[in-house]
Amino acid sequence: MSRTNRLIDRRLAKALVFLQACMIPIAALLAWMMKDITAAMSAALGASVCWLAHCYFAWQSFRAAGARASKQVMLNMYRGILGKFAIVIVGFILILNNVEPLSPVALFGGFILVQAMSWVAPFWVTRLQKRD
Repeated sequence: MSRTNRLIDRRLAKALVFLQACMIPIAALLAWMMKDITAAMSAALGASVCWLAHCYFAWQSFRAAGARASKQVMLNMYRGILGKFAIVIVGFILILNNVEPLSPVALFGGFILVQAMSWVAPFWVTRLQKRD
């Protein structure tokens, strides 16, 4: 039973990483259509920061599994959350200090658009499971 749940959880994490990766060029395209190339670059950078942070969290969270490894799983989750937070903070600091020209609205808009995929992925995975 726990093996099935672990596979479902991994499938959800993979789907989320995939959806977020797909949203990076979409965020850039939307920003370019709404404003200009600077906004597109800014949106892509914000979306990439969110995606990298989530990739780290997903990788760290699913390194161990099972009832015997429950303490390790919890420790990995905490490490993943702290690492995700650090990646986001450092990523934004580096971008805000080093990228010129930059559109802050597009930067945070791209980040929020990719983060919103966390709400979409569970529905998408559930729909795919019903097909199988």
